Amino acid sequence: MGIMRFQNHPIIKEFNGIKKFFRKNETHISRKRMEDLKKFTEVIGESGDTIAFDIMGSVNFGQAIEYSDMDIVYYIKCDNNSIEDCLTEDCGRFKIYKELLINSLIYEYSSQSYPIQIVDCLNLNQVEHDIKIRNFESLALIKFGFYRSVCRGVNRKVLHFYEQLLEEDEELCNVIESSIAECFLGLIHSNSHSYSFKKYMERLEFNGSKIPSSILEKITTYLNK
Repeated sequence: MGIMRFQNHPIIKEFNGIKKFFRKNETHISRKRMEDLKKFTEVIGESGDTIAFDIMGSVNFGQAIEYSDMDIVYYIKCDNNSIEDCLTEDCGRFKIYKELLINSLIYEYSSQSYPIQIVDCLNLNQVEHDIKIRNFESLALIKFGFYRSVCRGVNRKVLHFYEQLLEEDEELCNVIESSIAECFLGLIHSNSHSYSFKKYMERLEFNGSKIPSSILEKITTYLNK
């Protein structure tokens, strides 16, 4: 799943193609962390509520090691059908799920705890509202499109409804796609992005995996946009 028209953008397609190579050499720690989050969403689902995640960073690339952070984006429906930004100080539901994940379930499902970095939280009420009113300046929709194009989803079936709803509006998608491309160019030129690729390559080589020259060339071309 995902928003195919965004994933087919040349820059995003290039990024995902490189990521696919790393994911083929996924560590068992990356797989285990994905399982942790899947179990968490199942527990929340049994309570009658809904939560989903997008995963960034080393787990997204399948290159997490024992002490790697887990970078996550939350997707929830905020309290009282609110359509505002899901801010940590305003949304009680986010606070509850944050505490459950960090302080409870992670320890139950993992032999060793690990740091979780909350990158963002998107209110699905706001995403749906901005699609329906055709908010061409919606930061929530830009972020939703960006994360859904490049990240690794957990409980993706929840997000599929919003993906389809957005894809039905071609004009809105065109505007958002342009904004996502601009975000990507800014990301590519950041030192942290280059460092991440270097780190993932070093981990593969340390584990005895040879990186083909074709992949090295693709990474160099991508980072020199």
